[in-house]
Amino acid sequence: MNFNIYLKKNVAEKVTKYAKEMHRSWNSIINEALEYWFAREKTTWKKDFFDFDPITDVPDFKSTRGEFKNISEDTLA
Repeated sequence: MNFNIYLKKNVAEKVTKYAKEMHRSWNSIINEALEYWFAREKTTWKKDFFDFDPITDVPDFKSTRGEFKNISEDTLA
């Protein structure tokens, strides 16, 4: 499949430099980069990552703040 892409000047310069150093074509470099990106994208988040049962019996953290208001000495000093 063929199509045109437009790259920022600095990106195009890097691809050109890399292509010359590695004796490769632009197509092979961009194709490899896209394959890597798509493979990585698929494994970044698993489908069931957000499917979890929340812990519901934990008290609200704000309710414990009062315990720390009356500390008179610095316990870390």
